[in-house]
Amino acid sequence: MGHSARIGLVFALLGAAGAGAMLLIPATLSWLILIPVLGLAWLLVNRLLLAPAALLAREVAILAQTKGTGRAPIFPERHLLGDLLPAIEKLALTVSSSQGEFNAALDKATRQSEEQRRWLEVILVDLAEGVLVCNLNHQLLLYNQTATRLFGKPEAIGLGRPLFALVSKAAILHTLDLLDYRRRSGVPQDGDTLPFVCATADAKRMLEGRMGLILDPAGKTSAYVLTFTDMSERVAELERADTVRHALTRDLRQPMANLRAASETLNAYPLMEAGVRQSFEKVILEESTRLSNRLDELALAYRGHGLGRWPMGELHAADLIDCLDRRLVKENGPRVTLIGMPLWLQADHHLLMRTLLQLVRKIAQRFAVEEIDAETKLGDKRVYLDLIWKGAALSNQEIEAWIAEPLEGGDGPATIAEALERHGAEIWSQPSGGDYALLRLPLLTPMNARILVKQEEERPPARPEFYDFGLLAQHADVGSLAERPLSQLTFVVFDTETTGLKPSQGDEIISIGAVRVVNGRLLSGETFERLVNPGMKIPEASIRFHHITDSMVADKPPIAIVLPQFKGFAGDAVLAAHNAAFDLKFLHLKEASTGIRFTNPVVDTLLLSRLADEHLEDHSLDGVALRFNIDIPDRHTALGDALATAVVLVRLIQILETQGITTLGQVMRLTNMAAQMRATGQNF
Repeated sequence: MGHSARIGLVFALLGAAGAGAMLLIPATLSWLILIPVLGLAWLLVNRLLLAPAALLAREVAILAQTKGTGRAPIFPERHLLGDLLPAIEKLALTVSSSQGEFNAALDKATRQSEEQRRWLEVILVDLAEGVLVCNLNHQLLLYNQTATRLFGKPEAIGLGRPLFALVSKAAILHTLDLLDYRRRSGVPQDGDTLPFVCATADAKRMLEGRMGLILDPAGKTSAYVLTFTDMSERVAELERADTVRHALTRDLRQPMANLRAASETLNAYPLMEAGVRQSFEKVILEESTRLSNRLDELALAYRGHGLGRWPMGELHAADLIDCLDRRLVKENGPRVTLIGMPLWLQADHHLLMRTLLQLVRKIAQRFAVEEIDAETKLGDKRVYLDLIWKGAALSNQEIEAWIAEPLEGGDGPATIAEALERHGAEIWSQPSGGDYALLRLPLLTPMNARILVKQEEERPPARPEFYDFGLLAQHADVGSLAERPLSQLTFVVFDTETTGLKPSQGDEIISIGAVRVVNGRLLSGETFERLVNPGMKIPEASIRFHHITDSMVADKPPIAIVLPQFKGFAGDAVLAAHNAAFDLKFLHLKEASTGIRFTNPVVDTLLLSRLADEHLEDHSLDGVALRFNIDIPDRHTALGDALATAVVLVRLIQILETQGITTLGQVMRLTNMAAQMRATGQNF
């Protein structure tokens, strides 16, 4: 008989006894009998059901708290709980067994972790660099013995201790901000670490550092790693080298000028009076002695030390200007917008940032402007970083006064001039066309010359130059934009990379890149770049040119997802591309499957090039870029080619304006006519 049946039988018997008593015995006596019966019933229920249930609840709670590793459960001898107790006993055994297996696995993992920790300790001990790992509160999570020796402050190094008790703050925060921006931007970078220079907290030594991020499973920054080497001796050598450079370029210039002037005067007037000649000869003697003594001092101080250059890292102009703009926004300062094609620089990025911040603030204050453009251009041996504003150019006297001022914040050079000298830069100001002026900083080119055009062993075949006039007609309705000047329009310049050159035969888009051009300014910070899963294998012949492999697009979204994103980026802007009919053909073929239709007016820079320079033969993107001296850093990437096309578009608009072709309507009419004539001519 089950426990439910037994409990039911007990209550049935008690109920029957009570009912019989009520029928056979007078009412007064029946209540006297019923009360003891009910009391007996309560005692039986409490002893056989409630008390065992309470004991069982307590034992289950103990089982949960001890996870089966405490004493064996105590169960009541007499009860009406039936099969519940055996089930609890089985559960206790299962929990105990599982906990034993878990503890064994935990012990094994702990032993492995301890072994790996010992390996890490051995590796860190042998490293010549000081290593620190910090959380985002800038507290130490790990350090090695080299770091202890490097900072020489054992009382300041310890787990949980503040990092900034060891090193200065500014360069660390700047580098962390820049690295985290790179991570959040999603733009591929060649390296995941950045170098920097900072001082110890007591300012007694200079350190050369490198920072890398530690990411959590969600891809967010959770901590960062720092490595340090002592560069105090290198700094001392560089300071001695700076002394030599300073002497050669400044200190010795005046004596040499005096000597030359005196010598030229004596040579020009051989019949000079003896007294006057004697005074010039005295100048020559004094300046020669002064020059000789100064050279002796330099030789004694130099003692063979090599002229070096301060530690610098490669920095992309887009990262630099974005960081500069965000810093200024926080202090309600002027907005800085990157225009043109961003290039790579070689710089002490923290020092350059401080210098630019101070220069931009002074420009904004001097000319009462709230917007400043920044542009990088490739010179003969340098990369020019231009700050452009609406106003007059600065005078040489103003520039000299500005750079002589103290440099705000951080360690290192005391003045802007010293910061510029560290980069080998001498700044100047000049008009920039119209009502604009610029301040130019010539900076070093990267060591690996990534800014230069890569020479390929084999040039890819040109994209097929064809014109589907029906396709172009779909996008030719310029409407109210027809009379708008080209220089006042908003363009989205785009490019695609594909599996092949035959969209009508099944080739697919694998990458889309785009950038905005607003009012004649290429906004390098406003870009669109996506890889696309084409749903097919990418031919090796195509990979050779765009270097996009099957593995790179395996986890990327299909065109049905990317195309609406691109449509949102383009908005109602005028689309522009080089040999636009090729790219438009791919978009047109996806209208039915994606439901996305681009009705924007379209400008083809290939046709614009023919319109502007009809006597030239090579109107390919490479040919036009070469004509305009435009370098294409990332050729055969969608975004790289879009950026180059955007620079070409801006230049062509300027040329067309000189020819009286100023509106979108004029361009659309003239280029369609030229296209028809070329297409007809090919039939003969």
